[in-house]
Amino acid sequence: MNEVEKIEVGDRIKFKAATRNSYNAVWRRVNGFWGNTSMPTVRFEGWSDFAVRLGEIIEVEKGENNDD
Repeated sequence: MNEVEKIEVGDRIKFKAATRNSYNAVWRRVNGFWGNTSMPTVRFEGWSDFAVRLGEIIEVEKGENNDD
């Protein structure tokens, strides 16, 4: 199981997603998951539940309370 498959709410992810305004890599905190999928959601570009595809994730930083 790789790092992307272990993402939890509260983790920070660095991703690069194409939007109308940009295509830059950004860091955001995971606030949930999209439906019944493993795609994390974040606050981004005015969206409170922007779904990030797993292939767009560059790096994962575990949240403070998410250590095993």
